[in-house]
Amino acid sequence: MNTLSTLKSTTLAIALAFGAMSMQAVGALDSKAVEDSVQNDRFSLETDFKKLDTDSDALLSQAEFSKDEFFTKGHFAKADANQDGALSQEEYVNYKSGAQKTAAKRVVSDSVITSKAKANLLAERDFKSTQISVKTFNGVVILSGFVDDELSKVKAEEIVNKVEGVKSIKNSLVVKG
Repeated sequence: MNTLSTLKSTTLAIALAFGAMSMQAVGALDSKAVEDSVQNDRFSLETDFKKLDTDSDALLSQAEFSKDEFFTKGHFAKADANQDGALSQEEYVNYKSGAQKTAAKRVVSDSVITSKAKANLLAERDFKSTQISVKTFNGVVILSGFVDDELSKVKAEEIVNKVEGVKSIKNSLVVKG
């Protein structure tokens, strides 16, 4: 077996092992640990609410809410469940915890897409993929690095496009030569 094949096989084994360990770690969480984590997160969000409530009226105005760096414009209206123009602590905690969970799921999903894309590139026979970098954000895969020819650039995109969850690909691979 040549050195490149050995390197690809070793890298693929490491990537697959990392993915399996991550899934085992997630599965190992018991319900008590999850419940404790939820309680700690709630307490933390309640503390954040109190810090943002600068006028101590137990409500967040849009101006106070905008000081939370986690949110961008447009979130206030979504968080204001009763549409009264102010956020109670409950509205704030419920909205922010949901937004954090959504963000965490996106990161996990993007990580899975990136891992699968890298594994598929490495597994492809007679394809030099060691100089290709793969990053994913919101299902959009960004390929960067160097390939030997235009055919390899197209082939890399085709390989990655078969990965479940890929919404689109930005192919920034550069042909050496």
